[in-house]
Amino acid sequence: MGDCRTPPRVCQRYQRAAELLGRRWSAAVLRVALEGPVRFTEIRTAVSGLSARLLAERLRELEAAGLIERRPLDAGAVEYRLTPKGKALGPVIHQIEVWVDDWEPGEPTNERPPEAITIASGRGRPPGA
Repeated sequence: MGDCRTPPRVCQRYQRAAELLGRRWSAAVLRVALEGPVRFTEIRTAVSGLSARLLAERLRELEAAGLIERRPLDAGAVEYRLTPKGKALGPVIHQIEVWVDDWEPGEPTNERPPEAITIASGRGRPPGA
């Protein structure tokens, strides 16, 4: 008979984090916020196909998780910025971009803005640059 090893148990904290980051649009919202403070409409413009309803939902979830903070501005405007906990995901997000560039090559589509293509290809500017 073959080797019947039991796989290791997955840490519940890891699973919760993976589910939060793996929710549709969460990673894209975090990627946009890595560039610095951003407004709701700027996120919608940067992430093609993201509805206002889903963006609001993701922002609430990311805020509740302590990754993004919401800051009121003048005249009722609001900006979102990463917390230190959210900024700590920067290297992880950039490694995903490297992985995509290495393993998911393909021609850019017309659905993504040119700046998103540049960043995803690893040839964009790093966060904070």
